[in-house]
Amino acid sequence: MDKAMEYIDKLAAKLGVAAEHVYGVLVKQAVANGVTAVIIGAVFLMIAVVAGVIITKMTIKMYGERHCNWDYEWFFVVLAVGFLVVPPGGFGIYAITEGIKALINPEYYAIKEILDAIGGK
Repeated sequence: MDKAMEYIDKLAAKLGVAAEHVYGVLVKQAVANGVTAVIIGAVFLMIAVVAGVIITKMTIKMYGERHCNWDYEWFFVVLAVGFLVVPPGGFGIYAITEGIKALINPEYYAIKEILDAIGGK
């Protein structure tokens, strides 16, 4: 922790501001990153939902209302869902959870950024 405070003091001295100001800026940046991550995650989640709806409608239009008839033509539907729904949906959920964590506890991410900067030297 002493190393972190030393880093903040050095950074503040270089910027010509108080160390508290630097820490406050880092906390505000963590909140901004959290909001951005939640918005980006929501967009990717919407993309996944829209792609799933489109694939479902196209599948019903092409194959009708057949249920439990898994022949070779369903391979392409499963492949489309695997590439167009699962990755954006997974990334969207991940981004939203990271954003919420940054919004709930921005001080942690500010300190983490300082410690990452110290470790990166």
